[in-house]
Amino acid sequence: MQKDCKLILVEGLCGTGKSTLAERLHHYLVQQGKSSVFYDEGAEGHPASLNWHALFREEEYNEFLERYPNLANDISLRAIKDGSNYLLPYRGVKEFNGQIALNAELKSRELCWAEMPIVAQSEFTYLIQRHWARFVELASLTDTVYVLEAVFFQHQIHDLLKHYQASDSQIEQHIQGIAHEIAAMNPILIYLTQPSVRDQQVWISSIRSKPRFASEQNIKFMENRKRIELWLLDTLHFPTHTIENVQLDWEDVFFKMVCAMKVAEKAI
Repeated sequence: MQKDCKLILVEGLCGTGKSTLAERLHHYLVQQGKSSVFYDEGAEGHPASLNWHALFREEEYNEFLERYPNLANDISLRAIKDGSNYLLPYRGVKEFNGQIALNAELKSRELCWAEMPIVAQSEFTYLIQRHWARFVELASLTDTVYVLEAVFFQHQIHDLLKHYQASDSQIEQHIQGIAHEIAAMNPILIYLTQPSVRDQQVWISSIRSKPRFASEQNIKFMENRKRIELWLLDTLHFPTHTIENVQLDWEDVFFKMVCAMKVAEKAI
């Protein structure tokens, strides 16, 4: 892989094999002598995702510290200040274990993948784009290749559609803002897909024992998400490659991922 390609994004709907194949791609890079790290969508300590991050305004943050004086130092060490806002990552923090009231408050303030939106759409976009900018700044300090799955399209579009009923143009603006931030990493995006969203959701519903995946509401939501994501691929100014997994042949898909990566690196 070309030295200055430092970010591989693996995207697609649920059940396309993103996490398994992205992690396998990371191991392939390591075997090729590359410095590589892999983060799936829910990974603790994820450098680009804002899942499991609580948002506070400055006054709210100071009041929060006052309510938990015994944890104020632990909170301060982890909080990310962005202007007058504070983002507090809290997943896996052992000092917060058993703190029922604290964890309930943090959950109620989650910015992403939350039950209800806590900020306006414009601020949601701004905060996420700023966080990606911080990630790029961190990544610039090393030659590590980051392999990330389901964090560039999936989480953004899920929340924009579910909470904000965002239009296609608003979603494009959001994604393009992130694309602008990560351009210095010379990213590559591999999109995994299957022919029928309905069949895919019914199958993954049975595999994961989650009946809601096969509901008509979810299927329609996913069909719309796929439409948007395929359209967005054509708007990006870095290499993208779509791989359709018709037969659920994971070995064939992985082979195509490696080939796509080699083709894409020549286009950087």
